[in-house]
Amino acid sequence: MELSPTEVVDLASIPLNNEVTKGLVPAQVEYVKESVAEINEELSCVGQSLRAVAANLADIKSNIKPGNWRAFLKSGAINCSERFAVDLVSAYTNWLGGSDIDDNLLASLTPRSLALMGSKGVTDKERQKVFEAVGKGERMTEATVRVLVKGGKKKTNKSPIKTESEKVKSLKKKVEIYKKIIINLQDENRKLSKLLSNREKFDSLV
Repeated sequence: MELSPTEVVDLASIPLNNEVTKGLVPAQVEYVKESVAEINEELSCVGQSLRAVAANLADIKSNIKPGNWRAFLKSGAINCSERFAVDLVSAYTNWLGGSDIDDNLLASLTPRSLALMGSKGVTDKERQKVFEAVGKGERMTEATVRVLVKGGKKKTNKSPIKTESEKVKSLKKKVEIYKKIIINLQDENRKLSKLLSNREKFDSLV
């Protein structure tokens, strides 16, 4: 998916209701909107990277023996935990690989949550419940995802109301966090691509 640069995003199209902008000067409103545009772009990049990493991992698993795959997960060759990799492969194999869900929605979910969404018996309709909740801004913990796809009672946590200044600071922190996540995921993707390239060279010599 080709992303539009933040600078060409129409800031007027970014919805900020009166509760968000109340008491803010125009410069503050513009800053928040610019941050929102950047956050949304970065979120799409995070989701896109997660999908790419999952695809590469699934490809590796399908092209080597089970014993080699287990050794690969424990080798430290990739910059993520074994659980992280296993969950992404499970998600990709069971549903993500054939899904056209928007990348920005994937960014709000952990690999464990993505794997849960591919559990036995979970339908597209139930997965859609998760994405609808993400779209509404609900906090998506693994427990919440499990409830949405498998049923059960979930706990509700009431977050304290933030001031506008705190919201702006929070948005800025999120931008920095997502930038770091993207860099890490891109590094993982490059490593996986290199591994695949080396394997292809090896195969061509055999």
